[in-house]
Amino acid sequence: MAKGDGRVLALIPILVGVLLAALLFPHDSEPDDVPLPTIDARGLERTEHDDEARAARASSQGLAAEVRALGEAIRAFDTAEAKDAPQTPWPELRAKVDEARHLALEKAGIEGILDLRATQEQKFIDEVRAWRKTGQESDELAAIGGAFIRRMTLAGWVEGSKLALGDRELRVAYKLKWNAVARFESVPELQPTLDEMRAFYTFEILHPHAPEAARETIAAARKNARTQADCDALAAGEQLAIEQWRLDKVDKLAAIDGSYPATYARGVALYRSAKYADSARSFEEWLRVHPDGPLTLRARNHLRAAIVASRAH
Repeated sequence: MAKGDGRVLALIPILVGVLLAALLFPHDSEPDDVPLPTIDARGLERTEHDDEARAARASSQGLAAEVRALGEAIRAFDTAEAKDAPQTPWPELRAKVDEARHLALEKAGIEGILDLRATQEQKFIDEVRAWRKTGQESDELAAIGGAFIRRMTLAGWVEGSKLALGDRELRVAYKLKWNAVARFESVPELQPTLDEMRAFYTFEILHPHAPEAARETIAAARKNARTQADCDALAAGEQLAIEQWRLDKVDKLAAIDGSYPATYARGVALYRSAKYADSARSFEEWLRVHPDGPLTLRARNHLRAAIVASRAH
């Protein structure tokens, strides 16, 4: 063996030691990605399959007249939402949905309501698929989805006829909207499953946007911006609003999913919101409860970065 080769071999243990030290000892590391929930993919597929089977069965066997009346009341409400006319009689439309809901529950119970929602959910998915192909929003899509496309566009989730949400997220979004229109948010049997909500919050965490009110305020301010400093300040404000929106989703996910690393996720989201002291406290809390584990080293590194950033600001 040449002398040079021997020196190289002698350096290997030193290099390994340096690499291990870099991996095992804390150093400043800014948080990047908010962690995502763990989803039971098979359980989610079973729910989707059950919904499709229920919709097919309901379409084949038919719905009770009172259930169909509730469906028509919801369609009228959604159609009005899509048109967004100035003189829309919202109290009357709301009263008709409420009355139809009461009668449908009395006649068909929760199972009949589930049949109706599954049928309209499948129709919604079919209409969105057609919109993806043509780029044209049909009257039927407006009747079954209301202002869905407009809202998705305002959120920044539509580009041309490309929609960021896949069918999986669409199903959950529709259930949430349908429940809100029909006022079933507090009925356990009609709530999306935990894995459905995990899938939906995964999408929202990965595709955050500023709240509607903040977007409108920032858009108006941009029209009056005169300098680059004004534009930079507005961009910073928009980014802060986006991160605050994402933080809200993290908190909502944490409220329903005990397995989600919520405190760690809040630390990341707070850091991205430039709330460095609060971020540091979240990482400290995570490390106090989880002194060991897959996120421990990252939490230590992020804690150091948060402390440094809080002192600098």
